[in-house]
Amino acid sequence: MKLRLVLFVALLTLGAWLGQSMLQGSGYVLLSYGSWVVETSIWVGLILIVSLAVLSYLSIHLIVAALQAEDRLRQWRAERGAHKAMRKTVQGLLSLAEGNWKRAQRLLVSGAHGETRLINYIAAARAAQQNGDFDRCDELLAEAASTTKGAELAVSLQQAQLQLERHQYEQCLATCLRIRKQFPKHQYANKMLLKAYMALEDWQAVVDLLPQLIKHRLILGKAAAQLELKAYSALIEHIVKGRSAQSKDAAAIMKIWRQVPKAVLEHKEFIPVADGFVRYLIKLDAQKQAESLLRHLLTQNWRSDWVRLYGWVKGQDEQKQLLFAEDQLKERPNDAMLLLTLGRLSLRNELWAKANEYLQASLAIKEDAETRAELGRLYLAQGDNTKALDMLKQGAALHPLPDLPLPQADELQ
Repeated sequence: MKLRLVLFVALLTLGAWLGQSMLQGSGYVLLSYGSWVVETSIWVGLILIVSLAVLSYLSIHLIVAALQAEDRLRQWRAERGAHKAMRKTVQGLLSLAEGNWKRAQRLLVSGAHGETRLINYIAAARAAQQNGDFDRCDELLAEAASTTKGAELAVSLQQAQLQLERHQYEQCLATCLRIRKQFPKHQYANKMLLKAYMALEDWQAVVDLLPQLIKHRLILGKAAAQLELKAYSALIEHIVKGRSAQSKDAAAIMKIWRQVPKAVLEHKEFIPVADGFVRYLIKLDAQKQAESLLRHLLTQNWRSDWVRLYGWVKGQDEQKQLLFAEDQLKERPNDAMLLLTLGRLSLRNELWAKANEYLQASLAIKEDAETRAELGRLYLAQGDNTKALDMLKQGAALHPLPDLPLPQADELQ
């Protein structure tokens, strides 16, 4: 209120001063340019100058406003287009979520505008994939890569994921390897690479990739342990069932076996795999490797069938093989199968009396035709035909035979 009053008083004072000045004298202004001469009073000149200034200001303001109007119109059109594109994008994403693949693809492509084009094309590619149009899917991914600088990694990862879903494992493998080469520090591609290797049953590649996945925590805890178990089990089974030259090379397959982590070897689900592997070594006549492996396995899992196999194989040092079995007897003095194995290992070391003792001890704990056959063979080699025949008869009695006619002794003369 006070400011308005001050301004009002100031304007009155200025008006009064101007009126008084104009009454005192009109002044004189003369402008000459060439043949043109303008003569007027000073006050009219001032009014003309002020009017010209105001007119110039208004003209400039109108020109600027006209130029800004064009920019505003252009901006309005852009905002309207962006709003329309955003509406189509939202509708396209909703259609994608609802499973309306064709409508989703159409809306997303038509709504590809500005900074959201990358998202639109990738989402449209997924819609095309779900619709079974794989060629159009690849075209949309290529368009997505061209829309945004630096989007190659994101698009390549999407492409690998879609190739996995199509069961195009070789193509996915190629895409993932390309990503690893171009972006060596990016680890997510390794997760899809793992899926491709597993689908292609390239278990050696899976095993080689596992340490990196575990290191970068792409697989954790129980999932990592289960994957290790599955990968190494499949790799060993592939070797056992394989027909390649490597599968028949005992040194080569033992090198692979030594890669198996201790946690996997000790897992109960790995026992059948280990059993198959050791029997495969015996089949290859890799006796030394089989004995060494059996000795290691028996310290982790005491199994009667492995104890029996240990008596069949011939290790590198037969005396150490016998000593190992005798050490086990201290903890298992009444194990009939272990005593049978000790009898055989004693025979291998040409310790005839000790072999007899072990075999007799085994037979005293458990009646077994195999043990009687081993004793009978020993008696026969020692020339004790009576005991040998007795063992044969008693062993046959363990397995009932049909009642069949047999020749009498006098009929054979």
